[in-house]
Order: sequence, then C-alpha cells, then structure tokens
Amino acid sequence: RNQIYYLAEQNQEMKLKVTIKSGKVSQDITLPIGKGTQTFKWLAYAAAYRLVHDGLRHGGRHLSKRDRHTLPSGTQLLPKDVYTEDCPFLHPYDVIKEHLADGSAVTVVLYDTLPLDDYGAPILSPWAFIAFRHDESHKEERGRLIEKKKLEVETFKKERETQAMIAKMNIEKPKISLMKKVMAAQLISDDTIAATFNEEWTLIKNSGILDNIVPDENQREEIRNFYIKYFVELNDMYKFYSAVNSGGGTHTLEYIELSKFLTETGILGEEDSNTILRIFVDSHIRSGKSKGARPSIHSEIHRHEFFVALIKIAIYKNITLKRKEISKLRKKGHQVTLSIAKLPSASKALEMIYHDFLSPVLENMPAGSKMRTAVGSDNVMILFYDNLTQLSAVFAQFAEESDEEGINEEYLNDSGELSMIPDGSMNCQHFGKFAADTGFVDSNILGRRFSAHGRKHSIMGNRASSSVTQKDVRQIFSASQHDSDDNEVEQKKVADDENLDHHHELMIFSEFLEAVARLGVLKYQTHAKGKDAEKQEEVLSHYECIKLAVKQVCSASQSISSIP
Repeated sequence: RNQIYYLAEQNQEMKLKVTIKSGKVSQDITLPIGKGTQTFKWLAYAAAYRLVHDGLRHGGRHLSKRDRHTLPSGTQLLPKDVYTEDCPFLHPYDVIKEHLADGSAVTVVLYDTLPLDDYGAPILSPWAFIAFRHDESHKEERGRLIEKKKLEVETFKKERETQAMIAKMNIEKPKISLMKKVMAAQLISDDTIAATFNEEWTLIKNSGILDNIVPDENQREEIRNFYIKYFVELNDMYKFYSAVNSGGGTHTLEYIELSKFLTETGILGEEDSNTILRIFVDSHIRSGKSKGARPSIHSEIHRHEFFVALIKIAIYKNITLKRKEISKLRKKGHQVTLSIAKLPSASKALEMIYHDFLSPVLENMPAGSKMRTAVGSDNVMILFYDNLTQLSAVFAQFAEESDEEGINEEYLNDSGELSMIPDGSMNCQHFGKFAADTGFVDSNILGRRFSAHGRKHSIMGNRASSSVTQKDVRQIFSASQHDSDDNEVEQKKVADDENLDHHHELMIFSEFLEAVARLGVLKYQTHAKGKDAEKQEEVLSHYECIKLAVKQVCSASQSISSIP
C-alpha cells in the first residue's frame, strides 16, 4: 500500500495558481506544470502564451469581467519578473519544484511594451536581463544583478521574520507579562546586581581586610567595578562550587570546595594546598555569631569572603609568584627586561585570573550572563507559560513532600485569566529526587566523568556524556537561588526551622523553573550526530535545550503524580 501511495505521489501533477500581469491587464489561471521540473523562465513563457491565447479566443468572452481583454493578432509578450508573496525574486533558471509546492500562488509580470534607451536598445528589468542576456559582454552585469537580487531576497525574508516575531510577541504579551511576575526574583537587573554587590562590598570594606593587601584606593575602586561587571558569572561560579561537598547546605564554601575550584579551573595545583588553606583561613571576616570563632580548615566562608579570597589568590598567582620568579632569574645572573619585571596591579591581577582561567570555564557551564539572558527571554517565558499547569503540578508534588504545604498564590495576567502558582518550597534532597524521577540523572553514573587529562569537568561542560550526576543537581540547585530577601514564604520557613540557616537552602517555584532550564542546558547542549558521536557534535541553543528539558518534565508529570 505504501508503495502504491509512493507511486501515486511520484505521478501526481503539480498545479500552480498563477496571476499574470501585463500593463493594465491581469488574469488569474490555474496552470498544470507536470512534476515541476521546469524553470521559472519556462513558467514565464507559459504564462505569456496563455495570456495571449486566452485573450484572442472569442475576444475574451469566456473570461471573468475583471480578466477580459482582447490582444491584437501576433502579440508576443516578453517576461519581466516572477515572484511570490514570500519571495520577491525567483531566478529564471531555478527549478520550480525546488521553491514551490502544488497549489502555490505565483505572479508573472509581462512587458506590454518594451522600453528603449536613447540608442534604441531594450531596457530590461533585472529578471529579464538575467534570463535573456547571455553574451560574454553581459556576464559581469548578470553576476552583479544575481548577487543584488539574492541580497534583496535575504533582506526581505529577514524583515518578514522580524515582523512575524513582533506580531507573535504582541499576541503573546499577556503570557510574557504573567511569567515575568512569576519569575521576578530570578530576572535581576543591572541595578539589582549593583545593589546586591554593594551590600557585599560594604561588608568587605568595613572589615578593613583589604587595607593592607590593596592599600591604593583607586585600585580598590577598580576591583569593586570589576566585581559589579562580572558579578553574575562569579556568583554562579561561587554557587556551583559551594554545592560540591554539601548534601544540603549550598550557600557557603568549605575549604575542600575552594580547593576544588582552584584546581579544577587550573588557577593553582594540588601542590599549593598549604597556600590555599592559608588564603581560605585569612579570608574570613568575623562578624555576628562567628566573631568569636577562630577560622580553621573546618570553617566555611560566605560569598563576600569568597570575593576576598579571589583577590588574595590573584595577587599570589600574578604578583607574588612572578616576583619570586624574577628574583630567581636575577640571582642566577639572568638579565630581566622591563616588560618581564613589570608587575601588574592588584586589580589587573584579578582581571587576569578571570580572563585566563575563569572565562573559558564559564563559556562551557550552564551559568553566567548567557544563561540569565536565556532564562529571561520572551521565548522561554512563553515556553514556561504554555506548560505552566504541568510544571506547577510537578513542583507541587515535590514541594509537598518537602515541606508538607500546598499553598497557592493567585496571579492574574493582562487578559484577566487566573493562573495558580505553587507557593511551597523544596529542599536540595527533594530537588535531587525530582531530577532522578524525571530522568535527568543517570543512576548508573555515580561520580563525574574524567577528561583525557584526568581533570573532572562535568560542571565545565567538557563532558564525556550527556549524563547528569547528583553532584550536578546540587550545583544547579545552588546556582538557581535568587538573592532577594523579600519572599515571605522562605523567610517564615527559615525562621520556623532551626535546621535552616538561609533561604538558599530552599527552592521556590521561580528557582525551580530556572533550575529546569539549567538542567536542560547541562544535559542537552551538546548532542551527538550520526554514528561517530565523538567526531560529530551539534551544539544546541540555550532555548532548544530548555525546550527539551521542559518537554521531559511534562512527559514525566503523569507518572510522577501516580507515585504513592
């Protein structure tokens, strides 16, 4: 039966709806074109023949009123242009079926009179020039016109796509508006970033910890501006590594986590463990409850202390070690040029650490500004809205298991439609269960994959497979945490539970949606193509990865809801 359908399809005759225009004359016809293997030049000639033939026959009495016309005997009409509503130029020698389908509409324009120049030579349109001027002397002009028309087509299509996207966004505005309310805590602005870091900087500045290591006030200001500029990226890096060695708490950095950060990014090696420990201990800023506690290898540092540690590391790596190397060279009698002897400032040393070691890593992580931009994009907002019911149901399932609350907050979109958004929260353990139950985590992968050099790279994107581990899940839980203290549900939960120290140990619905997006980018960004997966890889856009992740969660929603 399939073979019969295939043969019928192969023998099917194409028909086009052709509008023929010549001066004030216009005629609509249905033109059979066989299998469509002819060129558009042939189509133009066929249209010209039909217009002349139908116009002469019976004085056009069989035509509609609009199409009636009578042409003199012997009339020959030269094709001038061929185009469709979606393409302003169809090359005379392109094959019809490669551009049009059965039933497609196309317009053929014919000259009713041929304009001449001052020397009596015909003035041809670009389409006619390409179709009929084949002399060697016209080769260069034909090539120029072809390139010009190609560019016009590309520009036309881009404008149409832009207009279509604008029209779509206008229709989808209520969806985008609602989701931006839901995701407000995750969609941080530049002003929010500056305000958040200024709070961190105030803690650093008031402690006086930088007074000795960066005594120059201008350099301290440069460091401050550096952190504001790269806050999103460094904040994500901090959050990822704060979850490396934590089963629950993912908002502070332990010594082992700082050590992993420095060795995995290549800033320092395992042989520098004593230096790393000294920097870790010296970066503590004692305040509040911890003021009387003596820092040790068992202590933990917070984000602002991590920023201090990064400054110390930059000075050690790019100033202290370089000064020692220069000293050794001079002791051995080597001449040291001024370019080698010149040491960077503290702020420059910090920038060098970022660009030489951190930036390449961030490029391959589901983190940083690219990730934030993707999560806040209109397309992702629409994607979340269209799947909001199922995403809410899945979140509510695990939030209820986590905190036994099923509170909902009501949101009204711009059209007055009511959406129910789950208002509970889940902890890291239950988010891990969610990732496992929905198929993101491969239960057979117990640890991270190793690269050919032996370094662990799963958070850096240099992955041996698309498998996601529970450690990846903890890091994504941490990276998806917002920095606002305005959420009453989280604050109440932290206040009521003596086992919780910070709202970063809980995940609300907006954080859950961002985490789903990050899971998608981590799992799907690099897809194998063909049989040889190692040699052929396709890098998907962040949106395509997020779309696959949302689809995976929604596909699993029914089976999850049936779990006792």
